[in-house]
Amino acid sequence: MLTVKAVHTQELKLSNGATLLYTPIETAPRLAISMFLPGGNLLDATPGVSDMVDRLLMKGTHTRNQEQISIEIDGLTLEVDSDTKRDYSAIHATLLEEDLDASFALIADFFYNVTFSEFDREKQKIIGEVMMDLDSPKSRASDQFIRRMFEQTPYGIVSSVILDALPSLNSVDVLKAHYQSVFTPKNLIVSVAGNIALDKIAAALEKYFPNGAAKAPVVEDSVLAKLQALSLTQDELITFARDDSSQAHIFKGWLVPEAKHEDYAPLALMNTILGAAGLSSRLFLELRDKQGLAYNVRSTYEAYRHKGLFYLYIGTEPKNKDKCLKGFIEEVNKLADIPVHAQELADAKRNILGRRSVFLETAHQQANYIGANYTQGRTLAEIDRVPEQIEAVSSADVQRVVQQYLLQPALTSLVGPSRIF
Repeated sequence: MLTVKAVHTQELKLSNGATLLYTPIETAPRLAISMFLPGGNLLDATPGVSDMVDRLLMKGTHTRNQEQISIEIDGLTLEVDSDTKRDYSAIHATLLEEDLDASFALIADFFYNVTFSEFDREKQKIIGEVMMDLDSPKSRASDQFIRRMFEQTPYGIVSSVILDALPSLNSVDVLKAHYQSVFTPKNLIVSVAGNIALDKIAAALEKYFPNGAAKAPVVEDSVLAKLQALSLTQDELITFARDDSSQAHIFKGWLVPEAKHEDYAPLALMNTILGAAGLSSRLFLELRDKQGLAYNVRSTYEAYRHKGLFYLYIGTEPKNKDKCLKGFIEEVNKLADIPVHAQELADAKRNILGRRSVFLETAHQQANYIGANYTQGRTLAEIDRVPEQIEAVSSADVQRVVQQYLLQPALTSLVGPSRIF
């Protein structure tokens, strides 16, 4: 096995085709293990398939029913959960080294032997949960915003899309085909953080996740082409009337580059300055503190493997809708027209790097962060250079990305009383 080092994380290619990322933390009381399966929603043959598989992973296997799984988990030091994102599915676990074999035996059962016997029941539960989620005006505003921004691509699989698709998902065979394709060691990236011998964790992964015939799935070129071609040619407004809502919920956003793009660091700093730094961000100070317009206001930068999204959000009294939209424009234009002062830039760097340090304090967070970034296409060396890239961002860099991305056509999503449309 060839070992590649990037500071303290080691990368190994295992005999079963899996990739192991090991971060030693001598003081960690438990092992943190995040198992990433690249693809996520990108591999959905039908919207919601990967989410359904995720929900059914721990609902029963050919050797254990759901009750037996729960009893076995309770009898170990094991904490385990799973989730599906736009670019990957993942199983996360924390455990004591002494329980490694028993824990891996259980997780491998989820990996190879799910029965999907609870398909119909879980499908109805998801439909109910999605309907409840969309009953929230804020969730509805977010849903229609992301659905339109990533229209006709897997990144646009949101609650309303899943709700539209699930009634026609009548065969468990679609789920089984997805599961058998995605859940293969050759598609596995395992990020481990904690205090264990490297050869021991590697041997356990090779033992419990043996090599199979299945190849790692590949995202279709047509799917990637659609993502890369996404664009807005003019400003757009989408609305949804909720006369029972006491607030107007507004999302306004732009498409930006993918996670690995050279503009990642400037965009992250710009996000911190504009609205992600909490009480010190410009949107908070201007629209909430000075003008009293917002119950909640922020900006968000989401970078995925093949595309990125930057957006502003505000929750306000319906009568303030136009003032808020004007405020969004004014704050973006200020950043585009006036270089950020050196002190504000330095404060933003301390904020983003400080929050990063706090976030990475635990083994679980380190395993998840390193594995997710690797799965998004960054090498270990590139992951390690992120703080250096943040420190290198200049005021001119921030101004440039605002001009390049935020002065382009934008999509605005508005949910509130019909009288404000």
